Amino acid sequence: MTRRASICALVDNPGEVEMAESWLEKNSAHLGFVSEMNGCGCCVFLWDVEGPDAIVRTIPPQLVAASD
Repeated sequence: MTRRASICALVDNPGEVEMAESWLEKNSAHLGFVSEMNGCGCCVFLWDVEGPDAIVRTIPPQLVAASD
């Protein structure tokens, strides 16, 4: 089963950007789609991803912005 999600990392929350980038680096080869970073980059980093449910479910809960 394929699943979509949005990842949101706030610069003001220590470690979130690094956590998101680490998750993406580890899992991007298993995902069918990873968007460019869509946030402004100064305060928020956003990505849309799509891939196997088992992989998408491993996004740290504090980074999940939306899913279907």
